[in-house]
Amino acid sequence: MRTRMTPDQSRAAAVAAARALLVDQGVAAVTLKAVAERIGRTHANLLHHFGSVAGLHAALAEDIARTVSAAITAAIGRRRRGEASERDVVDAMFDVFARERVGELIGWIALTRQRDALAPVTETVAAILADFRAAGDTRPMGRVIHGLVLLAIGDSLVGREVAAATGDGADDVREIAVSQIAAVLGAIQPRSGMNDG
Repeated sequence: MRTRMTPDQSRAAAVAAARALLVDQGVAAVTLKAVAERIGRTHANLLHHFGSVAGLHAALAEDIARTVSAAITAAIGRRRRGEASERDVVDAMFDVFARERVGELIGWIALTRQRDALAPVTETVAAILADFRAAGDTRPMGRVIHGLVLLAIGDSLVGREVAAATGDGADDVREIAVSQIAAVLGAIQPRSGMNDG
């Protein structure tokens, strides 16, 4: 017998199952049928909650965007307090993108022309930039964030393979990201850069 769930509980369970499928098997495995089987619901039940697989992907992107935002915002906060370096911020961003398979989800959404489902991701990027601007930071943080996000997406998709092809270490791209910050913002001095944003 199926456990009774409220609509919110059913939706949350479906998104959690979709996240698990994404991490375990990749984005192609995130179908309404597979998610329904994982949570003991019907395909029709998920259609009722999400409308389509595109709706499920949008809900998944929104859920992951919250995780990404929390990780990056926490790292930026530590940097502002002088408790972390630019590299620590880069590591936090790249780690969460890799762990949550953000690049794969974004790529799938873009390639299947579900671009509206990217809204949670782009809204998260805009919110992080707005935080810098609200703090009175007049530096070109938009350019920094733009570059870092694109590098993190690419790294989460094919970073290991490209590093192997070039003979670089898997983490070398993170040093490139730190160099990018320095190039855009100017020479980074101790306790400066992102911490005075």
